[in-house]
Order: sequence, then C-alpha cells, then structure tokens
Amino acid sequence: MLLAALPVGGGARAAGVRNQDPFWFRDGYTTLAAVDTAVTTASVDTAAGAVMLPYGPFQLATEGGDGRALVATPLGIQGDVWDGSGLRPVPAGPLDAVDADGVSFIDGGRGLAVSTPADVAVYGLDAAGELHRVAALAATGRGDLAPGPAALPYSFLEATATGAQLFAVQAGALVALGGGPEGLTGNLGVSASPSGSVVATWQSGGVQIWAWDGARYRPAAAWDAPGPAASAGAVAGVAFFAGGGGYWILTQGGQLRAYAYGPWGALALPAWTLSLSARPDPPAGLSSGWGPGSVAVLYPWGWTYLDPRSGGSLGPDPQRSLGGQAFAAFAPQATLQGMAVTVDHPVTQLRVEDADCGAGAVPPACATLPSTPPGTAVSYEVSADGCAGWIAAPAFRNVALPAGNAVCYRMTLRTDDPRTTPRVFVTNLFEIASVMVHGAVASLLCRPGAC
Repeated sequence: MLLAALPVGGGARAAGVRNQDPFWFRDGYTTLAAVDTAVTTASVDTAAGAVMLPYGPFQLATEGGDGRALVATPLGIQGDVWDGSGLRPVPAGPLDAVDADGVSFIDGGRGLAVSTPADVAVYGLDAAGELHRVAALAATGRGDLAPGPAALPYSFLEATATGAQLFAVQAGALVALGGGPEGLTGNLGVSASPSGSVVATWQSGGVQIWAWDGARYRPAAAWDAPGPAASAGAVAGVAFFAGGGGYWILTQGGQLRAYAYGPWGALALPAWTLSLSARPDPPAGLSSGWGPGSVAVLYPWGWTYLDPRSGGSLGPDPQRSLGGQAFAAFAPQATLQGMAVTVDHPVTQLRVEDADCGAGAVPPACATLPSTPPGTAVSYEVSADGCAGWIAAPAFRNVALPAGNAVCYRMTLRTDDPRTTPRVFVTNLFEIASVMVHGAVASLLCRPGAC
C-alpha cells in the first residue's frame, strides 16, 4: 500500500504515482484557505491554529436610566447595577435560571424581552416591583433583541435570517407587526437606539442602518458605514450612542469603530475608534453604556466598559468593567468542512490522521493529538464525489469509498458539557493506493492487525 497525499487547498500533485515518495496534505488551521466557510459552523482560531466549537448566543443589555445591566446566558439572566461607585450583582428573580440567548430593555426600561431556544417572552413590573410574564410566543429568530419604536409601547425587534421582526404586546398577547427591517440575506443581529427610532442590522461583512418613519423601518443607506477590512474580522455587534447621533461597530478581531450621522453620510470618528484585545476569547457583542459616549464590550468572561477621557478619546473604566464571569457556553455540535479538490485519477481509499505525525507513524509514536476533554468528541467523514456523499472515517483507519476524483473531508465536534470544547490542531488526509514501489508493495501505514 502506498500513501499518497491529496494536497487539499494546496498546490496540485498527482497521487498514487509509481516509484514516487509518499506525500500528504496537512492542515494546521492557521488560515481559512482550505475551509469551506459557506457550510462550516465550527470556530477556526487562526492565531492558535485550532478548530473548536463556537460559543452559543448570549447578549448584554444596559439601561442608562438607573445603571442596570443584564446578560443573557444559557445558565440564566445575570444582573448587575452601577451604583455610582462600583458594580454589584442583583437578583434576576424568575429569570435567574432561564436558558436565555437574548435580552433587551423595552418601554424605557419598564419591561424586558427575553429569548430562549423555546420561546420569546415579555416581562413587566407589577405593583410590588416584581417581574411577571406578560406575553410569549414560540421562538422564531436568532436570539438578538432590540427595543422597538417608542410609539409602540412594549415593542421590540428580534433578529431573523432575513431582517428583524417587529413584535408588540397587545391585549396581553405578543403579536407580530409589519414594518420591521426586511429583505436581507444571512442577517446576524439587530440593535437599536434607546428609543428604537434608528436600528442596525448586520451581516458578517457589513451593517445596514434603518430609520422609523412612523409606520415602518426604511433603509437609511447614507448612514451605512463602510464594511470592515478582512483583517478586522466579521462584524460582532453594533451599539448606538446613548445620546443619539451615531453608533459603534465591533468586529471579532477586536476593532471598535465609531460613526456619526453626517449630513452627507456616515462620518468616521477616529477619537472613539480603537483596537481591543481579542485573546484569549474574541469579543461577542456590545451595548450602549450608562452615560453619553460610553459603551460596554461583551466577552465570554465579562465586559470591558469604555468611556470618554480628556481630549475626547475612549478608555477602559476598570470600576465599571466586569471580569471573572462565565457568561458563554459552547454550542453542543458544529462542523468544519474542507474544500473539495479535484485530482487526476479515481480515488477509492482514504485515511484521516488527526495527530501531528510523520508518514507511517501512529500514536503513541507521534504527538499533538486533538484535545478532547471528558464529554467531548471529534468524528470525521470523507468524500470523493465533491462533498455530496460522505463515508465515516475513524482516525488512523483506511476507509474504502465509491470512486471519485473530487475529494474532501469534514469533522464534527461535539460536547456534553457547555463549559468545554474539543480542539483539533491538525488534520492529515492521505490517499491509500495499491501501487508497486521499487518492486515491492509499500506498507507505510499498515501494521499487523491495523489495516
């Protein structure tokens, strides 16, 4: 048996050639060049060269009137309040154990909209100051929530893949209304000014601004900011200035950029633009702060609070920042798929190695196996028909598959514990071909009982 590599995403070399030294494709995940990002749901950390489960959705909402902050987490709504000298936690009442992925203050802070994987509910304060559920409906969107227009009491927007659906409480029931931002493809989130009069929706590559005209949200394309540079990463969130007049855009690479509503379009504000840390975890979102010109950037471990300094620039405020938290949970499952590569001959056998091994070496002879903490797992599949049909491919085993010349692989990561994720640092993909080499059949990967 001869091992001949398929250079997925690399330079083409013929596989299975007589009297040729073996070679193989090794993906170290330091770039996205070999990944089909259109179908990949896993997170690829190009700095660490690892594939892992993404964080599930979670969201920060702040209310400027009384310094409240709420974070939606899979373990419940967590609350904090700024009392003028420091942050202190506050109980979330009936929401402290809700599996929440979105939260928003509505009706000027007198109510809450909360989304879970099962439903979206609105809560209000009763005469005793306790939260109680006003209305609910089956979940329809993506988890991100934002306050709706002030002209519609107890209204809010929920992000959907095609825009943002507008809801309002009417006669004790939650009803869907027309007029929300619509007509998008692959929308990832929604944010709004405190009054809901101006709204942002975003995709990974850009932001759209919408203004309420009394009946519906209409595009305000002149206020759209330029899309972020590829090096800045995808858009992670938008937050509006608490006093109006503009907004921030945050990217997963830690770039925070500010724009004002200029008379001829969005006007960049360099003084409120800065680079933030994206390690060890990338930023997940942001929310308008408790005062004019302030903003809070959400991370899985807490938030960094930024407010204006002398000279007008932004700087972190340690007193109003929060650390040492565990807001985020990893998604239970995600998939990474390689790009299909066409070779010049039919392929009938493949082998996946998920350790950093040399040709013919198998653990424990080689090192750097994937990190699979207890309760986590990684599985592989291979294809020779352009990623249409898949065959399970346990690591370090030769797998037969229908002949084809467009080869690719995918891995599925899973966890039973939302606090941890498997991580894969390298994948080697080999073609196995019965070819004579120097008068003998090579047995590079095969060991007694192992092939």
